[in-house]
Amino acid sequence: MSLTQLFSTPTLLIVGTVWFVHLGCTPMTEPTEERRNVPITATNVEGVIVKGLAPPVAGGFHSAILFEQDEPQAKPLSTATVTMDQRGLVFVPGLLVARVGQEVAFTNGDDVLHNVHVTNAATLETIFNVATPSKGAYLHIFESVGTYSVSCDVHPAMAAYILITEAEYAVVAQRGGQFISSDMPPGRYTVRVWNVDAKRRSVRKIDLTGETELNLVTPE
Repeated sequence: MSLTQLFSTPTLLIVGTVWFVHLGCTPMTEPTEERRNVPITATNVEGVIVKGLAPPVAGGFHSAILFEQDEPQAKPLSTATVTMDQRGLVFVPGLLVARVGQEVAFTNGDDVLHNVHVTNAATLETIFNVATPSKGAYLHIFESVGTYSVSCDVHPAMAAYILITEAEYAVVAQRGGQFISSDMPPGRYTVRVWNVDAKRRSVRKIDLTGETELNLVTPE
């Protein structure tokens, strides 16, 4: 699947927050701490600072901003493993971004039974469905670009998304849509905004020659 298909393929999404009570367990509200963005590209070069505003949280899910260089150079994968935890009956983070081939760890920070059921959001094909270990992690490497839905069959109210991309740089916005990234070299980029609400997604071209501020709320 190409990056264009990632943002253009229709998917069945429920916008809104619907809570279920299952086996006497009630989900906690979304954690208030800001997510730490784990790098998806290995780099030791301090690049151009890019900051701005993307669409705010929709249906409980943050926006993601993907930066793809028009003249790509070989960008080694970050050696950092990105992690999706299950904590307080909530997937943390609710939106995780990783590059194709990057290792993703799934952990269980609760003292209750969980599983991780990952499906392709476009085709509904199950990628894997495993019990989450109480110690250690289940490791998986996604080989295809796409949007993946994450659920726990034990607790149906739990839901999350994983974006797998070939873009060299990415950042997940804060609840209100604010974002900042400082690791990108100057150049021309295709900027793609992902939001669970398809109407809030956008694709545009930008030139980075110095510190840049972007308003990505309104599609071009």
